[in-house]
Amino acid sequence: MAGGGGGGGGLMMAHPAGNAVGRAGAPQPPPQASSTHGGAPPPSAAFLGADLLDKQQSISLKQVKHTAHLPIVAVDLYAGEPHVAMYPPKPEDPSIGTPPVLVGKMKADVAFQSTETAQKTLRKWLAKQKTYTSLQTDALAKNDDAAAVLIKKPQQWLGLRRLEDAPEFVRSRVTTELATPAISQETSLDVGTTMANSTLDGSQPTGDDFDRVVCNVRIHSSKKVLTVLPEEATQILLNQAQHHVATKSNLGDDEDEIADCPMAVAIPAYASHDAAVEALYDATGSSGVFFQRSVCALSGALLPGPEGKPNKLLERLNEVRTAMHKEFQREQAKNPGATFEDEILLILLGMTDEGFECTAVQVSTLQPSNLCCLYGDFKVLSTVSYQAENPLTKIRQCSTELEAAIDQLAPEADGPGGLVIYGSKAEQVSIAAKWNAIKLKQKEWADVPVFNTNPDCVAIGTAILGAVSHGRLSVLVDAGAKKKAALGIRVQNVAPAAVGVQINYFGGAAEKWEPVKVIFDFDRRIPAGPYAIDLKAADCVISRSGISTTPDEAFEKAYKEVQGAKGIPRREEAALNLKIQVVQKWARDGEWINVGDPMEPLVKLEGDVGEEEKRVACESVSLKLSLGVSGMIATRLDGEL
Repeated sequence: MAGGGGGGGGLMMAHPAGNAVGRAGAPQPPPQASSTHGGAPPPSAAFLGADLLDKQQSISLKQVKHTAHLPIVAVDLYAGEPHVAMYPPKPEDPSIGTPPVLVGKMKADVAFQSTETAQKTLRKWLAKQKTYTSLQTDALAKNDDAAAVLIKKPQQWLGLRRLEDAPEFVRSRVTTELATPAISQETSLDVGTTMANSTLDGSQPTGDDFDRVVCNVRIHSSKKVLTVLPEEATQILLNQAQHHVATKSNLGDDEDEIADCPMAVAIPAYASHDAAVEALYDATGSSGVFFQRSVCALSGALLPGPEGKPNKLLERLNEVRTAMHKEFQREQAKNPGATFEDEILLILLGMTDEGFECTAVQVSTLQPSNLCCLYGDFKVLSTVSYQAENPLTKIRQCSTELEAAIDQLAPEADGPGGLVIYGSKAEQVSIAAKWNAIKLKQKEWADVPVFNTNPDCVAIGTAILGAVSHGRLSVLVDAGAKKKAALGIRVQNVAPAAVGVQINYFGGAAEKWEPVKVIFDFDRRIPAGPYAIDLKAADCVISRSGISTTPDEAFEKAYKEVQGAKGIPRREEAALNLKIQVVQKWARDGEWINVGDPMEPLVKLEGDVGEEEKRVACESVSLKLSLGVSGMIATRLDGEL
């Protein structure tokens, strides 16, 4: 076996101090059969972006310097009709603040002309032989064109490995094909699109992390089917948004410069899981920044209204804050050492065509010097979301679970200062009507004032948060005798999905998987980790025998028996059979979904180039998991060679 003799103690899961994100790489397809030891693999570009946002909610000046002259493109991607906003190039003084600009709305579907030229252009665009401008001119159609071939809402399918991973109602809205033999793609000459199970290389699905849901597109009956990944179709939507912004800002027609425009995207909580976010990074060329849709809505809702049209939500916050300050003055008279806490709880309700989300956020730190960031601190307490064919049916469940979560996580928090509704005008009317019908069920929230928002507030808020992350919006804070720049908005977020691991000591037999061990639960403050799972071959031997790893007489006796040279065969067998599966739960009442393929953490592959690799057992390794703000999971293995 490789490595030393392994120490005492059972299989241990221990929280390290702090919340620093480890230097880790997100899994990249095709997956490796085994993990190597002695250091982390090179991180993907996608995770590098996530890591930067996780640590400081901003990107280094060096990374954004070459795009500082370009507008930031902000998209409310999951809305029924996505709104597009922009934030202008970096101002000379980011602490003053420049308001974001609404660009307009776009369709959520991708529409193609049903011509041979369109088929040829799309094929070349997929092969990176044509630019988006060529695609726009020769292949894209208007959505209301009766002859157009549509890919409907490709963002719904981002990162899915199987059609069955999507809710039934989502599958029912499109044509699907559960089994897609390669030859069947050519048996029908019908023009149209079909969602199907496939793989990243177009081969047959085998149940591993290489599998993907794809869209098979036939634009013209005389041409072959083209396979389009959801992230490729989503990229077309995002490129369209970039070109809308380029036109609005008179950027010109330089294709490369338009493609370099930074992207900021709002993501609903139900879509903020590892697979979807990783695919969205691919759709943005690994340069996008992503934010919780509810937080984007709040950021946009707190922007002062145009002259002569007051913002009622800001007026309410000022009213609550004034009352809090009067209470503080009374307290200070009794206790001169008291400090003023200005956290105001807001409840946000929002929906898309596919889901509903309910979020609790405490806002604080009034910053009147920058009107784009009037409140500088957003502390998310909890977010509850569910997908549903009729999202309105989930309001009561979401609000009830959110209220219970607040009572548990922040029992000292004051009652909500307001309830904020966001979405299209029709969605807000429906949410308000439904809320009025059920609010008496929420005893503490029945009398909370309700505030509607502009339909574009999510896109506008996304532009603001994107500007903060790119150093275009800041505030000046005291730093001794000097002033220094700080992020215009500081967001403390929580996990909208849960992360766990499953362990199998017997080589992957289906019936031998241990129950899921939750590592990062819903509402866990993020970024989180690294969380270390220490794995030892000796402990695996004991677990295979059915003896508890809790230190006692039986454990000590069994542990002594597997030590030394005599125990090597048993330790080697146990190490070679150990498998660990990282899993994620996207909804509180949902199922655990595999993230990547099972890992073999106690196996090292050896062999020269051109030779068959040999699986070598290791004595011990530490698996470290981290969860980023955007929802991506990072892993790192540290062990002895």
